[in-house]
Amino acid sequence: MSPFVRLQMMLLLGNVAFIGAWAVALSRPAGWQWIGILLLAFFVALRVGGTWLRARKFPDDTGRSRKAAQLSTVIALLAVALWVYTALRGPA
Repeated sequence: MSPFVRLQMMLLLGNVAFIGAWAVALSRPAGWQWIGILLLAFFVALRVGGTWLRARKFPDDTGRSRKAAQLSTVIALLAVALWVYTALRGPA
């Protein structure tokens, strides 16, 4: 399997972890805070780490990889902030 495919799978797993964190936040099973926080940490590590790893391993002359990694970092932080806000406030 090529390194690029592995990186793409890593990003996909990060997205799945984020969806799982939202499912946990909205359904609120026992111990949901810890499970949600672990899934969010997994999301940030895989998604943000994966985009920065891809930017380092596959650089381009225009800097698009680096800009994409920066944008992905900002979006991930906003997504985590929205999850925390929803978890603290409770589902509607």
